[in-house]
Amino acid sequence: MLESHYNAMLSAVASASGAVASVSASAAASASAAAAASSAGDDNSSHSKSNSSSNGSSVEIIGSQEVSIVSQMAMPISRGQEAPPSGQETPQSDEEVNFLWKTQVICSELLRDDQCPLSLTAKRHKELIQSMQYERQSWRIRERMKTASVALVLCLNIGVDPPDVVKIQPCSRLECWIDPSSVSPPKAMEQIGNNLQMQYERWQPRARYKKCHDPTVEDVKKLCTSLRRNAKGERILFHYNGHGVPKPTANGEIWVFNKTFTQYIPLSIFELITWMSAPSIYVYDCSNAGIIINSFQPYAEQHEHELKKALAAAQQRGGVQQLAPGLVAGAGGAANQVQLPNQLVSYKNCIHLAACAANEILPMNAQLPADLFTSCLTTPINIALKWYAMQEKLGMVPRIQSELIDKIPGKVNDRRTMMGELNWIFTAITDTIAWNTLPRELFQRLFRQDLLVASLFRNFLLAERILRSHDCTPVSLPALPPCYRHPMWKAWDLVVDLALQQLPDILDHNAPYRQLPFFEHQLTAFQVWLDSESESRTPPEQLPIVLQVLLSQVHRLRALELLARFLDLGPWAVNLALGVGIFPYVLKLLQSSTRELRPVLVFIWAKILAVDPSCQVDLVKEYKYFLSVLQDTSVSKEHRTLSAFVLASIVHNFLLGQTSALQGPLLSICLEQLNDGSWLLRQWLAICLGMLWQNFEKARWSGARDLAHEKLYVLLRDSIPEVRAAAVFALGTFISSVTDRSEEQANNIDRIIAITMLETVGEDMSPLVRMELAAALQWMVLLFESQFVTVYLAEHMRGHASASSFVICGDPRDLASSTHSLERHVTMRRGASSSSISNMGGASGTASSGYSSGTSVRSKSGSGASSAAGAAGGTNTIPFQSIFTKLWLGICNLAQDPFPRVAAIAQEIVDHVRDTALCPIMAAKEATMATASEKCSSLSVSLPPSPNTRVNYLGGGGAGGAGAAGESPPVGAAASGASHWAQKLRLSGSGGVAGAAGDPQAILQRKLRTSSINDETDSGLGYSRGSATAGAGLGLPSGPRESTHSARSSGSESNQYMEPGHCLTPIVQTEFIPWAISYFTRPGKERYSSAEGAAEEGRQRFPVDRNSTELRRRRSRYLRNDYVRRLARRQQQEQSDRFAYDVCVWNRKTQFTPSIVKLLPYEPQIAVAYREKVLVYDFQWNSVRTYGAEAMGGSSTGNSSGSGSGSGSSSSLNGSTPRKSGSFSSFARVSSIEFINAQDQALKLVAHDDGVVRVWHSSPAANSAPDDPPAKARLITAWTALGLPNVQSYRQRNIASGGSIGKGADASSLLSGGSGTGSIVTAWQQCNQHLVVGGGGCRFIRIWDVEKELKLSDIPLGRSETSARVLASYLPNMRCDVILAGCEDGSVRLFDSRCSLQYSPISVHRRHSAPILHASLRANNPILVSGCSEGRISVVDMRAGAGNRVLYEWDAGSDVTAIASHQIADRVACGNASKIGIYSMDGRVQKVLRTNEGFIGPKIGHPTCLSFHAYKVQLAVGFVDNTVAIYSPTPVL
Repeated sequence: MLESHYNAMLSAVASASGAVASVSASAAASASAAAAASSAGDDNSSHSKSNSSSNGSSVEIIGSQEVSIVSQMAMPISRGQEAPPSGQETPQSDEEVNFLWKTQVICSELLRDDQCPLSLTAKRHKELIQSMQYERQSWRIRERMKTASVALVLCLNIGVDPPDVVKIQPCSRLECWIDPSSVSPPKAMEQIGNNLQMQYERWQPRARYKKCHDPTVEDVKKLCTSLRRNAKGERILFHYNGHGVPKPTANGEIWVFNKTFTQYIPLSIFELITWMSAPSIYVYDCSNAGIIINSFQPYAEQHEHELKKALAAAQQRGGVQQLAPGLVAGAGGAANQVQLPNQLVSYKNCIHLAACAANEILPMNAQLPADLFTSCLTTPINIALKWYAMQEKLGMVPRIQSELIDKIPGKVNDRRTMMGELNWIFTAITDTIAWNTLPRELFQRLFRQDLLVASLFRNFLLAERILRSHDCTPVSLPALPPCYRHPMWKAWDLVVDLALQQLPDILDHNAPYRQLPFFEHQLTAFQVWLDSESESRTPPEQLPIVLQVLLSQVHRLRALELLARFLDLGPWAVNLALGVGIFPYVLKLLQSSTRELRPVLVFIWAKILAVDPSCQVDLVKEYKYFLSVLQDTSVSKEHRTLSAFVLASIVHNFLLGQTSALQGPLLSICLEQLNDGSWLLRQWLAICLGMLWQNFEKARWSGARDLAHEKLYVLLRDSIPEVRAAAVFALGTFISSVTDRSEEQANNIDRIIAITMLETVGEDMSPLVRMELAAALQWMVLLFESQFVTVYLAEHMRGHASASSFVICGDPRDLASSTHSLERHVTMRRGASSSSISNMGGASGTASSGYSSGTSVRSKSGSGASSAAGAAGGTNTIPFQSIFTKLWLGICNLAQDPFPRVAAIAQEIVDHVRDTALCPIMAAKEATMATASEKCSSLSVSLPPSPNTRVNYLGGGGAGGAGAAGESPPVGAAASGASHWAQKLRLSGSGGVAGAAGDPQAILQRKLRTSSINDETDSGLGYSRGSATAGAGLGLPSGPRESTHSARSSGSESNQYMEPGHCLTPIVQTEFIPWAISYFTRPGKERYSSAEGAAEEGRQRFPVDRNSTELRRRRSRYLRNDYVRRLARRQQQEQSDRFAYDVCVWNRKTQFTPSIVKLLPYEPQIAVAYREKVLVYDFQWNSVRTYGAEAMGGSSTGNSSGSGSGSGSSSSLNGSTPRKSGSFSSFARVSSIEFINAQDQALKLVAHDDGVVRVWHSSPAANSAPDDPPAKARLITAWTALGLPNVQSYRQRNIASGGSIGKGADASSLLSGGSGTGSIVTAWQQCNQHLVVGGGGCRFIRIWDVEKELKLSDIPLGRSETSARVLASYLPNMRCDVILAGCEDGSVRLFDSRCSLQYSPISVHRRHSAPILHASLRANNPILVSGCSEGRISVVDMRAGAGNRVLYEWDAGSDVTAIASHQIADRVACGNASKIGIYSMDGRVQKVLRTNEGFIGPKIGHPTCLSFHAYKVQLAVGFVDNTVAIYSPTPVL
């Protein structure tokens, strides 16, 4: 280990070899100048040169590893050489020390602002921890329909023209592409009917077809009624060809024949609709067909209105059940049903297609068929090509004759042929036109609900285009917007042109058909749309075409990749794709074995499931596809992560998915990859495991056999907080998956898991992890409820010895002399179960002092027997070693968490246990008091009321003591008062014994008989939480909590185990899983970069958007920072001898005496701390922002959503949920302030005396309301950075016993007063993203990695009994691994944070005998400046030899209260009761600001704190007279 340490140090030196020479030269020059100045001496009386004899014993070089570094440079280290033990003093030569500090200077380099990482910028810090809010659109077809029957009614009467139509010559003759005059009329009629049926069968081959040639009214009625009878609730198509009959009448009547064909008989459309019923579709191919639709529309609207009225009236009488629209009422209905007119049928879903408008006749062009509308609907490709060839303006070269079009090779359903590809392209184009023109709901209804209807409406768009060119307007119901001029028709014309150009060669020379470039061009257009990156762009019109391209193997991969890019734009894009019909296409592709498609398909399905989790039902059969992707290590980690997410979505709360996945090797695959390098993959593997065994006991035991819980322990120490939270979630569901607690093995495993989680992440820095920990521990509370009740009652009895604390109403003196029998029983039970508690916790057999040594023995009958000598000896303590006591204290500690949401969640659990414990006691008390009240009431009937003895029944007993009788309450008042807790107890159904529900005392005794810590058959059912929240003062519940609790007794009592498959009802719920799912819902630019490699996998970085506004603003801030540094450097060079600090450029009165003042390095702001709050004053905007308890109280702050205290509230991680009234809401005194991300937007880190650190941001959250005021403080994170034993133990004891730490005792009163051992000191390293914390009486220094939110190490201060008083600060852009700590004993200690704990101490300087007030390292050279409370200032050159270290030393006077030094400029400031002295580094006085400067001049108060600006020559001072001031040589800030 020692050799690796040397190699690491050498590599650091070698990496910066270019800077060694320059730094060494500057260091040597500085040392020589300092030595010359020391030898020259000074006339100042306060300045004394230190000789070498006094310095010889003042410096301790700790350890020998630095010496070995030099020896390694000079000679190789022998393998057998060992390092001296840690702490042994080893002499060092001057060369060795010089080399050591050259190395340290190299490490203390200054970085550019863009090279300094930004901290606390992850999504968990910037947004709400909740599911992503977006509009969920319904894309599934609620009821898919099928056209089961088709009625083909042909009224042609071949050879006889209708009387109202005058035909031109030549005239169109073709009917279904047959010339009726070419054969005899009967045969022509038969051929036309057969052809029409064949044309329809192309679109719906499985329908039942019925032809009716030249029918009568009876024929049509018989046909329609028989089809409806067979079709039942399915759709019927009625096709009417009226070319041989007159035009429809103005009343909406169509014409048929009589039996002898001598008359035209009108058929009312209303009769036809009655026969056809609904749902149905009508096609009218006749002149003036629009009249039929015009007649039907008002009739349908009137019918719908009457239907609603009749249904409403019938429902009021209770006779008619609500039926779905479009269904016919059953014949066998109930006898009391009301007969509705015209049957219970809704005609709003009837569809009508008419060939022309009401005042138009059909075209008679001889080049077109007579049934042009029918040809467009049934043979669209043939008629489209013929119509295209007719257009002179299109100018086809060469000209194509109509006869050639009839010879086009191929079939419609074969996409490799010309006819098939043309039909394929036509489908894509018409779908695109409809999708871009129609409303979404209408598009779904007409183009996705029924295959035949969709085909007819696609072809109807073509009919509109062709018929409008012949002055005819097709009409439909529902009406469609005009589509005949859509730009996509030009693309169709191009396709037809390219196809027809090949036709002569194919027919004459048998040339092969060349595929058309249509889809390739459309994909390119779609790609151009995706590349535009405009925020205001409209949806792409090519989306339906992309779906059709998925059918092509040639372009499938490219289409899927573009589709994936489109889905990555956000939920709106996923909704559009699902609405257009992507689902069946990508579902079918999962059956493909092509490896190239696997990554992109996994991505697409991840996006779909993130937006619509209900798709898990469709993916159950295809889970093996994603399992193979997850198992394949050759697939990128990004896509394996997506596969893990898809599998987690499949098994999430879905038993069939869990069962299927468990049969596959999902469990083993996830466990094998838990230690993968990708943090996102680790997170989702853990979540997938948690969802797999959530409420699924079989999967839990499979995981237990594979030691899954032990493998998840590793993730509890992961470097990414989201991974740690996912591991806690998985372990929590592991515990909750077993509800039958008769298994000893399950109980032992779960107890070990709970303790491991509590010990590992109980003090995690991330609130996200602690929040999940509280949610996971609730399962232990629900499953082992009676054990926690016992622990609570024990702590409660210890904290509330007086029985009067249980009384809800009445004078406490009434019950001061007596203890309720239930409480005595509780006390005795505690004595009986004491050793069982200690046994469960693994404690020794002997109990603690004053504790009963008896053991609890459980007989077969279930009654507890105790050998305790007496109850009095068992009422004091429960051993802390008890596992449930540890868990309870851990939950109580979380209830006092500094982050509000964590505390609110844990407080819910504490309230649950408190209510469960006190409910029987309070119910029995109320019952006893109600009985006593009734007895007193009966006695007082014969006594006249006396004014002096009359008391209010609500106030309890009067002055007469316990025997005084209260006035009886009004009728029902006593019962309602006593039933408050009794009703709640009855609701709990304790023990399942119905007869005991009204006997609270019996219930409590039965509950207590099972409350031994060793009892394994505990309550299983959970509680459904109410919305009311009780206060945190645990003495008395503040209100009722409705619950559905069912406790289980043991022994002779009824063991009421939970039914298999029954789920526990959680007390609280978090939003971590929905928030984690939203990671895949959000657009790609809002997700972390997916760059792979060892350097990037462990980081959470966003993709760089070079054009973003945020990036431009950051660059401007970096330019501002550079200007501030250059300006400060120039001022220091120009005015090096004139730093007089004469001008007070800013001052402000504060409410209390300031304890800390600190200037922000780049912004015109100053932070002032007094008591428990921090105020930041802005000079530029003349504003002030407050960071304290009031910033979180009252309403929710910038990043919270609601109160967050109920179980169903949103678990916003960054939400400042109002603390409960009795919680630890008062902040402790502020002891330190740091600025995180000072080079960009500074976050305020505030440390308090109780060890709590809070980080604040003043601007609104990223997804908060835009009108939020910018001055509103937002809590980003909070944690206990330094656990102080006296505060934590007080918190735990107080809340566990039912007290409230917020009442009576302030947190700061528990700590040492003043700025002594109770103060927490911090130092922030921006380049390393490390927070160094010390003080508080702790004999170590703790280092936190703020980016990973992990504790890195605790560096001990050494063998001396001391604690850190001061930590040297760092410049915002300075990289330095040296930690400088000034201690209480007057020593200054240096540590190297890169080394292990054994080698981290570097040296100890003992130049002071009083506590250190200030210690700092210069930024430009390794010179140490330190000062103590006795006023002794020491300037030490760390490069000099052991005999010549101290450069300057002087006495600044007695009673020094504050010392500060500028890290760049040559200034030191010291303040005491009489003056503020400004010194140069050599001890010369530059300026003295005295308290009695003159009669006229300003009076300087007693300074309490001093602070220099990081770069500028400005000094901030806080005075005891509640004043803050800034002094500068110039009058400009």
